[in-house]
Amino acid sequence: MKQITIVTPAGRPGTLADIAERLAARNVNILDIDATDDHAHAVVVLRAEPYNEALRALADGGYHAVSEDVLVVRLPDEAGALARLAARFREPGININAMRIVRRDGGWASVLISTDDNMRAREILADCLA
Repeated sequence: MKQITIVTPAGRPGTLADIAERLAARNVNILDIDATDDHAHAVVVLRAEPYNEALRALADGGYHAVSEDVLVVRLPDEAGALARLAARFREPGININAMRIVRRDGGWASVLISTDDNMRAREILADCLA
């Protein structure tokens, strides 16, 4: 699965609306979205379908959108579950680039994770891939 990351200057009201409108105009469905502003940069991370059309729409709007492959894992929604997940990468020396909880439901959590070696990470997480 792929996610799109957009980094823009901070403090620009309407940026999120502009992104959403551009995608809607191209009939792109936003599956999930996360936006933060740290007063230096605004970062928008999203998954969308159709993916390639989303990238084109954002590029046409002047946004520098970066594509990233992510793994989707399903974990028990309990204290320590993320710690146990992250610890799996310590010994093989795999760096976690990003991790986001995208859904919590019925005692389970869906987590997106990106690493510097997703092929090996997929093997390590085979028991919990969604």
